[in-house]
Amino acid sequence: MKRIIFVGVLVLSSTFAFTQSTCENSKDCNKKEQKVKEMRDRMAKELNLTEDQIRKINLIEDKYKSKEDELRKKSEELRKQIHKLKEDKKSEINEVLTEDQRQKIKIIKEDMHNKKKIYNRGAKYHNK
Repeated sequence: MKRIIFVGVLVLSSTFAFTQSTCENSKDCNKKEQKVKEMRDRMAKELNLTEDQIRKINLIEDKYKSKEDELRKKSEELRKQIHKLKEDKKSEINEVLTEDQRQKIKIIKEDMHNKKKIYNRGAKYHNK
């Protein structure tokens, strides 16, 4: 019984987290919200949750939502900072290199990228 309740709460919280991802448009948000509502209703029914339990679970989810949102925001800001650092580094390195060297490094990077594509494509088939 404890296992069923744990799984139910886990599913409820994971569906709640699923809705926290950014939506591309309101249509996507509506679909996600609908799926979450369906999952919550299903879990409440299958676990025979009382109204009080549902209310408490919703309060717990709300309590952690702001913390998750804050971390998500910090994560996005850090990604932007890292991207900027990489661009700055690339720019400074390019200032040191000659035009020929810049062209060569461009070709090398393209080759590496193509090899990575081939490797990843092959990995898809071998991992099945």
